[in-house]
Amino acid sequence: MGSCMKNKWAKKDGSKLLRLADPATVTDDAFVLIKAVSDGTALSAADEKNLSRRKLASKKKGTYFVLSKGPQFKATFVKQEACLTKEMLANGSWQQNPPKPANLDSLGAAVAGGYFHPLLKVRAEFRRILMNMGFEEMPTNRWVESSFWNFDSLFQPQSHPARDAHDTFFIKSPASTLTVPEDYYERVKTMHESGGHGSIGYRYDFKQEEAFKNLLRTHTTV
Repeated sequence: MGSCMKNKWAKKDGSKLLRLADPATVTDDAFVLIKAVSDGTALSAADEKNLSRRKLASKKKGTYFVLSKGPQFKATFVKQEACLTKEMLANGSWQQNPPKPANLDSLGAAVAGGYFHPLLKVRAEFRRILMNMGFEEMPTNRWVESSFWNFDSLFQPQSHPARDAHDTFFIKSPASTLTVPEDYYERVKTMHESGGHGSIGYRYDFKQEEAFKNLLRTHTTV
């Protein structure tokens, strides 16, 4: 109504509305603009503001995609092979269905670090405790040892159950060691048989053939 009065297309006479212009000569600018919007024609900022103010149109932002057939278009889906096999090279099928492209310059997946086995962690903890107490680790490349150094010099009696065959691996060849320091051997023998330094010993006959038996080393700390 405001536009009709402004353009003098009509006037109000009391409660009546009178026509002043011939409808054939009147151009509805709002209708023209709305039709232009529906046809996809861009409007000026003033026209957009005019339609928006009159609530005849609203501006919205949209995203549109146009899809078209590409050079690799196929009517049916064909799965690309991930690996190029010997059979594909032999029968030439790789030409009809090329494998997936591969980036030969890409780095492989990062390798995760390993973890300590629980038993190795326990062994390392005991090793740390013993070495902090003053024990020293023996050379690890000496796998065969005599019973004298493995047991007797640690003052383990020759009748101890840990020295039985089911707990210790004895060597068949060579079955016994050749020699040990004689003076130290006598000191160890005396300590076993009669004791010393406040000890009464184990009070048994110390046997050289038992002390000279070779075995696979059972300790790594002394």
